[in-house]
Amino acid sequence: MTWRIAVAGTGTIGGRVAAELGAGRVAGCELVAVLDSSSDDTVIGEALRSADLLVEASTAAAARVLLPRALDAGLRIVLCSCGILADRSVESDLRRRGAVLGADVLVPAGAIGGLDILGAAYRASVRTPGRTSVGTSDCTAGGCAVPEVTVRHTTTKKPAALGVSAILTEPDVVFRGSAREAALAYPLTSNSSVALALATTGLDNVEVVIVADPAATSTRHRIELSSSVGRYDFAIENTVSPASGGRTSEITAWSVIDVLEKSARSRTPVMTRFHSEVIQGH
Repeated sequence: MTWRIAVAGTGTIGGRVAAELGAGRVAGCELVAVLDSSSDDTVIGEALRSADLLVEASTAAAARVLLPRALDAGLRIVLCSCGILADRSVESDLRRRGAVLGADVLVPAGAIGGLDILGAAYRASVRTPGRTSVGTSDCTAGGCAVPEVTVRHTTTKKPAALGVSAILTEPDVVFRGSAREAALAYPLTSNSSVALALATTGLDNVEVVIVADPAATSTRHRIELSSSVGRYDFAIENTVSPASGGRTSEITAWSVIDVLEKSARSRTPVMTRFHSEVIQGH
């Protein structure tokens, strides 16, 4: 059985995904529609009726419209613009619909990785009684401490990719806050932070640092997690797509393609099991 895929967006991510689907290079999937900014309501409706799954690789504004429409049409959706989940009104709407993150709404890892082990470390820490963070004793005279998991995501890009117009001579921290705050302040940069937060401690608990570096020629990510079962420190450096203005890593589209192939192979979504804070259930 083949999954019928509609793709919304023809940029760096959507264009590559649609090209691979159209060439028959995504096992178990076929391309049935491609939507862009010129697609009217009738075209969108026809695309959703013809598909089993929608890959949203457009803009945050378009994703806000397409997400509920896809769910109402009975489709699963791969949500590349996952930063919209930081908006509490979107969160409330999805809860009202009973949407399940990791089943109805799939969030690709995108430009980062390691979400499987990071999610496992988070769950092991919060579900193991009497465990505390690494480097501390399990219990004190007053009893066992509450497990603590800390997560930090540092993203470094060239200033133009972050909308920084000032002339910099050295790296500059332009943002420090939670993943939710980062997604609202830097929606084009923070989808990876949202994916990390959903896989671990939640949108309000992951610390995000965004750095503008005038010497940057790639996008760099550093992910740090400390938990009762271990400390994890990942460094990731991605080639960026020239067509994206330095905003989008080339690997992101392939992350989506990987999700499609694995899901088609198993006939069920193959995703990190996300934190239930954002969308009810797992």
